[in-house]
Amino acid sequence: MMSLSTSVIPLVLTVLMSTTAVAQSRTPTARERKARQLTLRAEDPPVLHPLHVAAHEVTTVTFDAPIVPESVDRSVLAPFFSRVAVHEDVLVLKASMDVPVGKEPVITVRFVGPGAPAQVGFVLTTVAAEVDSQVEVFRQGRTAQDLGKELADLRARCAVTEAGLATLRAQCALRGLGGAVLMGDVTREGVAVTYLLKPSSSPGMTAESPHVLYRTENTRALSTSLINAVGSAPWIPGFARMTPRGPNALPAREFPLLMHVKQLAPGEQATVVVEWPALPDLPAGTSFTLELLDAKGERGVRWEQVTP
Repeated sequence: MMSLSTSVIPLVLTVLMSTTAVAQSRTPTARERKARQLTLRAEDPPVLHPLHVAAHEVTTVTFDAPIVPESVDRSVLAPFFSRVAVHEDVLVLKASMDVPVGKEPVITVRFVGPGAPAQVGFVLTTVAAEVDSQVEVFRQGRTAQDLGKELADLRARCAVTEAGLATLRAQCALRGLGGAVLMGDVTREGVAVTYLLKPSSSPGMTAESPHVLYRTENTRALSTSLINAVGSAPWIPGFARMTPRGPNALPAREFPLLMHVKQLAPGEQATVVVEWPALPDLPAGTSFTLELLDAKGERGVRWEQVTP
């Protein structure tokens, strides 16, 4: 009996070790979940972009432009995926198995409307090291020419703002009524005060009356109170844009906004002032569209038919 037991033990150990080795060999290697971006350019030739998927992993592809959900061929995905969801700007895939080598499905996603590129193609593969967890697709990346134009526009706007700030710095050096007289902003003709009506539009902001317009011989200034809505992003003062409206086309002018605070947090309110020089040589009948805008030129208030 002792000899039999002694001979059986090594055999049992061998079988257990073999079973453990087989189980370990079948354990899938952990893949690194990747988040990456893909930029499509109109000038690039069409190619198939690899999309790494894996069994039981969710891959989400988002698009910065609307897509056509019906353009995705679900039938080629059915053998490998337990979930395929296509919405107006997102594609969600969950693989039920690793995609076998040589059987990689190919899908095409078309974009809605005109523009280039019109579509993007993906080949779905499985690799050992990684899986695409999230992929952001940008339909049209900005070219060097686009960036150059944007830089030129920013430089031009900075030059306008700097010119306005130079005037304000000179005025700040001579504060008060005496300084205004020395600067020529207030003359013996005095200051006329009028009031603007309610703004014609208020994209993202609210202007609370009174909207006071001060006129001197050489200077104009508007004072109003702006309210940033609760739940909105902070409002950073930018510039006032004055666009002439009249029989002759004249260029728009931009002037910096003045506030005691650097920005308006959601729910906050503050007085905003803009000052500009008088324009005595304007053709008769010319009026202005006056906009007070944030630093991005998006949110603010607008008045139409402002008398210069």
